[in-house]
Amino acid sequence: MIRTEADLQADIYLLLTSGELALDPSQVARLEVPTGDGTRRRLDVEVGHCVIEVKKDLRNPNLRHDAEIQLAGYVEAQMRRLGTRYVGILTDGTTWHLYRLVSSGLAQVADLQISSAADAERLLTWLEAVLATHEAVKPTPEAIQRKLGSSSPAYLLDHASLAALYEQAASIPEVELKRQLWSKLLRTAFGKSFSNDQNLFVDHTLLVLTAEIIAHAVVGFDVSAAGDLTPASLAQGVEFSGSQIYGAVEADFFDWVLHVEGGTEFVQQLADRIARFDWNHVEHDVLKVLYEEIIPQQERASLGEYYTPDWLAERVVSAAVTDPLNQRVLDPSCGSGTFLFHAVRAYLAACENAGVGNAEAVSGLVQRVYGIDVHPVAVTLARVTYLLAIGRERLADPNRRAISIPVYLGDSLQWEQRRDLLNSIDEVRISTTGDELVEGGGGLLYSDDLVFPRRVLQDAGNFDRLVDAMSEKVLAKSNRKNAELIAPVLRQFGVHPDDAKVLTSTFDTMRQLHSVGKNHIWGYYARNLIRPLWLSELDNQVDVLLGNPPWLRYSKMTPGMQERYKSMSGERGLLTGGLGASSRDLSTLFVARAVELYLKPSGRLAFVMPHGVLTRKPHDGFRSGRWGGDVAVQFAEPWDLSKAPTGFPMVSCVIQGEYRPAAPRRMPAKALAWSSRSRNPNMTWSVAKGGFTTYDVALSVLGSDQLPPVSPYKRRFRQGAVLAPRALLFVEERPSKPIGFGAGRIAVQARRTSGEKEPWKYVRTLRQTIERSFVRRVHLGETMLPFRMLESLKAVLPLGSKGILDAEKVEDYPGLNSWWLEAEELWQENKVRSDSSTLLQRIDFHGQLSAQIPASTHRVVYSKAANKTAAARLDDPHAVIDHKLYWAAVSGISEARYVAAILNSETTRERVEPYQALGLFGGRDIDKNIFAIPIPTFDESEESHLELVALARQAEELAAAVDLSSVSDFKRARKVVRDELTRSGVSREIDAVVARVIPVLEL
Repeated sequence: MIRTEADLQADIYLLLTSGELALDPSQVARLEVPTGDGTRRRLDVEVGHCVIEVKKDLRNPNLRHDAEIQLAGYVEAQMRRLGTRYVGILTDGTTWHLYRLVSSGLAQVADLQISSAADAERLLTWLEAVLATHEAVKPTPEAIQRKLGSSSPAYLLDHASLAALYEQAASIPEVELKRQLWSKLLRTAFGKSFSNDQNLFVDHTLLVLTAEIIAHAVVGFDVSAAGDLTPASLAQGVEFSGSQIYGAVEADFFDWVLHVEGGTEFVQQLADRIARFDWNHVEHDVLKVLYEEIIPQQERASLGEYYTPDWLAERVVSAAVTDPLNQRVLDPSCGSGTFLFHAVRAYLAACENAGVGNAEAVSGLVQRVYGIDVHPVAVTLARVTYLLAIGRERLADPNRRAISIPVYLGDSLQWEQRRDLLNSIDEVRISTTGDELVEGGGGLLYSDDLVFPRRVLQDAGNFDRLVDAMSEKVLAKSNRKNAELIAPVLRQFGVHPDDAKVLTSTFDTMRQLHSVGKNHIWGYYARNLIRPLWLSELDNQVDVLLGNPPWLRYSKMTPGMQERYKSMSGERGLLTGGLGASSRDLSTLFVARAVELYLKPSGRLAFVMPHGVLTRKPHDGFRSGRWGGDVAVQFAEPWDLSKAPTGFPMVSCVIQGEYRPAAPRRMPAKALAWSSRSRNPNMTWSVAKGGFTTYDVALSVLGSDQLPPVSPYKRRFRQGAVLAPRALLFVEERPSKPIGFGAGRIAVQARRTSGEKEPWKYVRTLRQTIERSFVRRVHLGETMLPFRMLESLKAVLPLGSKGILDAEKVEDYPGLNSWWLEAEELWQENKVRSDSSTLLQRIDFHGQLSAQIPASTHRVVYSKAANKTAAARLDDPHAVIDHKLYWAAVSGISEARYVAAILNSETTRERVEPYQALGLFGGRDIDKNIFAIPIPTFDESEESHLELVALARQAEELAAAVDLSSVSDFKRARKVVRDELTRSGVSREIDAVVARVIPVLEL
């Protein structure tokens, strides 16, 4: 039966009015609605601010194109009539396309494909997200994902609308400034990983606006259009200020949307969507969920954004905050506020137990629990989290006094402030130029700095009000001189005469910035960035420091950050052991610096850290507890979280201790291990605690004074050659012609695989007839098994008997020359721009290829990757070793078998394990640590060495006999061979002999 458009319209109308979508009175679904523009046109279906155009079949591109033009006319007419955002849906009942209006017509923002009646629930969910119909939706993580997440049509529509608004606003000087400052802060947070991407700025704006609207909703405001709040008040926190709650929502980087036509309407529509949720009993982690849903996982991973799970934050707070009523607590990298939430709740619970009244409790709270972060989005989320922790009832108490939410946007590290100069610095500078907070060389001395006398920072609240008053005066339209204009403000705030000149100069700068449209944000920016300095003053330091510091790797820092990192880490003894900065991350310097700046003597610290801090050699200086000058920590027993669900991209730990100037105590070599049956990190402690067990573990700690690897084989092995890109080098033989190719020549073509990456997967396939001597056998990780080498691959390599041919010598061989000219051309076209090498230089990176020419008759080869090494002997002197393998020349077959037996041994793996860094899947980099154990040089006079030679020969025979014809994956093939060696008992015998050959080292 062929269904007509009228049938489809009737079915859609029935779907809309069945009650499942819970349409409110303003969203009545109607059929065949006149457009009201004087024409006879009718809308197929109208519901709320959406028109649904129905066609019988949209598979024909021409019919769909005509339908889109028709729908665009409807949407444009309704937008003019209603004066608000209006969207269109085009459907044939199977495919559903959501559009918004742009200047050139319609732009599709989302679609849905359904195939049967079973998809009805998916369609209802999709339509509900578009229409925002349901009321009192409980804001669970599932609901947030479904209705607001990055795959929902609501998000796609909001992002597209906001992106269009930004296109209009980008050229406004103040909007441009806000994005520049946003970029400056995030470059400090994420280093080179951060890209000043417009889509990210738009997503961050959407996140912050959503969080700010939620902040109003959770304290009881009606944020819908039916309420009394304007879009501007929602984005700038006017109602909070009017209720004497300061710092909860402020004019910030993301209220730029108010500066562009259509922006206030967007904010109100977003607020209407938020109003559909019931925010009375929201869980605080909903903001983390919202962030993770809107910012794609790939983007978060590239920036290293992983928030602390709720259960862990609660346990850390419980352990560190032992006297909530009397301890002042700071999280200097507070993120979305998880630690703050539990610190606030701990304080309020203690107040209840002590009989402290609500007004006094809330006033005391904001003097005891603080947060700082350099990420502007995180700060907004943390402020809302802080409000959630206090709760609506406490905030609504008529006796509550004025409060300021103490979560600040700032540089906790104070990259550009020297601790040893604090007592002599009379001024604090905020740079208004430069791409990052951290400038190379450590200076921020620009002619247009905002400079504030240190004396005016002593009273933080007074300083905030002073800066706000100065900002207001900047906007004044007056012909008076700046000094006359600002003088009343300076008198009002009792500014010392010696400081008046400095503040007048700063006011001059602010007025100059205002004259070029760059003023509005500076008061907010200065007030926040100076707060870390205020907290570092002796009278303001805290009793407890806790949190999860940034784990930014040195390689990801900007050049300016790298220079300052090396300088600051060196001064604090964190670069011990002769190892450079490249093997470290920011977390240890951050903790040392936070203790130095913000923690009182005898104060407590507890931080979630990378697991390597407990044992790895680069962190020995940190573990010492001596961090330069009189900064010293007495470490308590850490927590080992390697078997706990955290959701982090690497294993972690918790370090604890007390700040004891001049009396350090090294971190203990034992820890409390946490293990859970659940692998889900997204749990509260009340849910998680039943699945946890704890037990003591000994740590294998590598100190800076430990001797380097003791095995002589360390110097004999080296990594193979970087033979890449493979599409230009690796080949397979082509069939021979009936008359052949002539003596010494072979026809080949590039070996192409599905695993090739961009851009090489798109290059043309090379084909050529080449001199046979230049088609060399190559062994890679995929041709390497325990005690067995598989058939090698082949590659075109310009190798002579004495080494690599230079470009001039290559020309002497027509076949090779033709191939190499074409390969070089493709290399130059597709390599990264920063790489200046030729292809010849590329394949001999660090001399790893030329070192193999000429090759020894007897070599041992072992694998680079995997948790266990696979090793075998190689007696082909013409074979080349790829960089996925290590190789060494040996004296003969006996030594080769001896070394291969040791490298394949489970005993060896166990002995190496203490030297390995821990990853999510166990020990990492076994290939780099294999010779950290004392493997002795082969000695034919040693009976145990000869036993290994004999056992290795048996293992080779067994490995060679294993049928691998049905095994296509080399990793599986390695396991099949290992299983056979275990079944035969040879592995067990080898392990027993290796245990006698290699002594156990005490670490």
